[in-house]
Amino acid sequence: MASSSTNLNAQSKFDVFLSFRGEDTRTGFTSHVVEALRRKQIQFFIDNEELRRGEEISPALLSAIETSDISIIIFSKNYASSTWCLDELVRILDCKKRNGQIVVPVFYKVDPSDMRKQMGSFGEAFVHHERIPCEVRVQKWRDSLIQASNISGFHDSRSFRNDAELVEKIAEDISKKLEDMADPPNVDGFVGFNSQIERIKSLLCLELDDVRIVGIWGMGGIGKTAIAEAVFHQISSREYSNHFDGKCFMRNVREESRKMGALYVRDEAISRVLGESNLKRGTLTINSYIWKRLRRSKVLVVLDDVDDNFIPELESLVGQLNLYGPGSRIIITTRNRGVLGVNSIVYKVKGLEHDKACELFCRKALSRKNRSDDLLELSKKVACYADGNPLALEVLGSSLRQKSKKQWYNKLHDLTLISGPRIYKVLKISYDELTPKHRKIFLDIACFFKGEQVDNVTRIQDKPTSLCYELEFLVDKSLITISSNRLQMHDLLQEMGQTIVREESEEPGERSRLWDHEDVYDVLTKNKEIRLGFEAFENMSNLKWLKFYIPEHCDLSTMSFTVLLDQVFKYLPAKLRYLHWHGYPLKTLPFYFEPEYLIELNLPYSKVQQIWEGEKEALNLKFVDLRNSQFLTRIPQPSEIPNLRKLDLRETAIENVPSLPELRYLHLGNCKMLQSLSELPLFLEMLIASNCKRLQSLPKRPLCPQELDTSIMEILPVPLRQSSRVFMNFNFSNCLKLNENRNIEILADSKERMQDMIVQSLKQSQQAFRDSDEEFAHAVEFTLCLPGSEIPDWFIHRSSESPITVALPRKYFNKKRKFIGFAFCVVIMKSEIEVLCRYRFNMRTRSEAIHFDGQWRFSPDVSIDSDHVILGFFPFWNVGLPDADIEHPASVSFFFYIENKKARLPAPYRLRSCGVSPVHLSPNKTKLNTCTLEFAASTREECSHDKMPAGTSKPSTCVGRSDDGELEPSSKRIRRDQVNPD
Repeated sequence: MASSSTNLNAQSKFDVFLSFRGEDTRTGFTSHVVEALRRKQIQFFIDNEELRRGEEISPALLSAIETSDISIIIFSKNYASSTWCLDELVRILDCKKRNGQIVVPVFYKVDPSDMRKQMGSFGEAFVHHERIPCEVRVQKWRDSLIQASNISGFHDSRSFRNDAELVEKIAEDISKKLEDMADPPNVDGFVGFNSQIERIKSLLCLELDDVRIVGIWGMGGIGKTAIAEAVFHQISSREYSNHFDGKCFMRNVREESRKMGALYVRDEAISRVLGESNLKRGTLTINSYIWKRLRRSKVLVVLDDVDDNFIPELESLVGQLNLYGPGSRIIITTRNRGVLGVNSIVYKVKGLEHDKACELFCRKALSRKNRSDDLLELSKKVACYADGNPLALEVLGSSLRQKSKKQWYNKLHDLTLISGPRIYKVLKISYDELTPKHRKIFLDIACFFKGEQVDNVTRIQDKPTSLCYELEFLVDKSLITISSNRLQMHDLLQEMGQTIVREESEEPGERSRLWDHEDVYDVLTKNKEIRLGFEAFENMSNLKWLKFYIPEHCDLSTMSFTVLLDQVFKYLPAKLRYLHWHGYPLKTLPFYFEPEYLIELNLPYSKVQQIWEGEKEALNLKFVDLRNSQFLTRIPQPSEIPNLRKLDLRETAIENVPSLPELRYLHLGNCKMLQSLSELPLFLEMLIASNCKRLQSLPKRPLCPQELDTSIMEILPVPLRQSSRVFMNFNFSNCLKLNENRNIEILADSKERMQDMIVQSLKQSQQAFRDSDEEFAHAVEFTLCLPGSEIPDWFIHRSSESPITVALPRKYFNKKRKFIGFAFCVVIMKSEIEVLCRYRFNMRTRSEAIHFDGQWRFSPDVSIDSDHVILGFFPFWNVGLPDADIEHPASVSFFFYIENKKARLPAPYRLRSCGVSPVHLSPNKTKLNTCTLEFAASTREECSHDKMPAGTSKPSTCVGRSDDGELEPSSKRIRRDQVNPD
């Protein structure tokens, strides 16, 4: 699934939510619907949780339903037999009623009248549901099925020639509905553009079946992108009756070409148009198969901000008009008229007329309450100097907002002194008015950080929190924007910033910043090799950031870019904060380099054997990436790097890792020489040690008290915020030496290790709650994966099959003994698989029935080579459970599934075994004001399975299966149903 939506409503997360009965349609009809939605670039949620790359989402299914624009419900033969499907249906219809969500029912090989009258398979399902003791949801389910049967949708799947035709119709219908719902770009925010938008649309001649290319040409900041965006939205909407087979808007082609390569951008455009993700060619020539597909397609493509460097790729895309199907339209925005070929119709964007320019300026400069006649008159004079350029008007206006009249006059005086290229100098005045601190940050973004994640930029600063406030200031001044947590800046402002730096000196070495490789070094030989002398950085003592890198999309095995260093390389800048050197070629960093200021060190694919020789102090160092440094055998001692928080050592030759007290993240994947680990840091959240073939023992447990202060109880009444969980993951997949003669010892140790981890997770939740102003506690859950084939003996509730149902007597809900969650354990067979656990919580008080559902998923990061044991903890405190008025024992059912990791579909494998254990806190009898964590010391009679004859209260075995069938999409949700106390 993906996490964005074409609906611009900030609350909307998905375009479509899919509800379906897994055993009926998951691998068949539903999978075809999914692919059709994906081809049309429709963002959907499906319970297999497929995620968009770089990018990670919440498992809360309830949230997914409520934040989707449209719900597709695929009613099939056994849909009503799943109570989870029926609960979804109730929630979907509730969203339809409350939020106006669109619901599209698809009756797949079932008769809507059978559903309406609850006959056939629908009637059979309710015969079973009516037998469930104390089940108060049945009438809601019946009413919901009747309501859904009367909603307009696809009522007769058999009227289509085949499933393919039905699927295509569904995808088209959803696409049109989303287009109707989508809000148009806020063109009103760009005053005076409407007439130019209409002119572009007239040049496109949408009523004709020819192929047309329209070029939108003009200076930077004049509004080319805004106009193209508005045109793109309007002509792809239904009102124009133009059905395009494929469309894409490629933003920032010039900038992306420099970062990723022009061919990459060209291939990405083709991929988006054809709705495919794997059409990267990497060569200028495109094969005949792809061209045949393009010639059969009516496409709409916008290439935004194209420059000279993209001309060969542009020629391959639009050099001939017969490359696309009839009716295709291509729009190109550019500052360079020469980029547009002879086949293009060229439109030059005009600056805003004076009255419109004044209107846009006043929107930025004046509040509605402060529009006096004298300020309005001044606005007209100031706006003249922007030459109708919207960007310049916005920056000028923002710089004068809430300023005194005297400051307005001073600004007007500065503008009257401008001669020569006016727009640049107008923008430069706003820069000149910044404080030195804000100028520095502005130039850093212009030269280094445009497009970077805000978090990655702030963490390498001396004062990260202060920088956040300064960034907000620059946003208010319209000099930068922050979008999707990335720093953005208009290219005209970026060029101004870079020009300011270049004007500092004709000699690159005397400038404050170097970002262009031609300036970094005077002589380059075909961009393939840089040779640095041993004193290359000797006179750069104030250099703070240094980066030699290869773009992430590049195939590292084919890259030949090399930086050569003299073996007696002596110096690195003394005040270096950030060093990233891909393929660093020496065995250590320079001997004379003192890492006093260093915050982040990245040397991936390097030849280092150790970071530095001797002992040094790097008290500010927090992030180190040495992955794929195959000769690395040693890292500094804890006293040298006491504040390190993240360490990536995967694919290195490291043999031992010392205990680093502040470490939160440690990656040791494929460290084939690793034999042992020291004591784990107390606050470690992530440890990946998969495929460490020589690792013989688990690391020592950190020395921490088993008892907890009773103040921990302060967070137990606080609601959990499941969307901001903290995950602790300790992964020892394929560390097969652990399973040689030590398995018994490891399993015996697992209970104490689990207690330590739960105690630590509670402390983390408590600390996070204290440090935050939120009224929520952050849920901390964790997993431990290692080779093994047995459930530890201390798991009382265990089974060779799923599900397991655990009865929770009243004692779990008294005030002295706090129930906080469940420990769980599963044994899985070898393969590239993942484990899904769905749980169902049921209880009844004197006044209401409570149902609490959720799910958990774990996936080893590698394909496992043998049986593995996965242990974990899931917090359950404060899920709305009463303390004392339990009328009947509560119960929790756990359903464990094995899924194919790649397809996210049920795999043809079974669990070896599974187990669960309730966890609670009890007062410490030997130490006042403390409590201890305990696992349930219950009997097997508290364990049951769902398949029970009527009137049977307890089975005699833990082994069983639910006759409710497969559990459908679920995540954490609470529902309370009022019941008659009589």
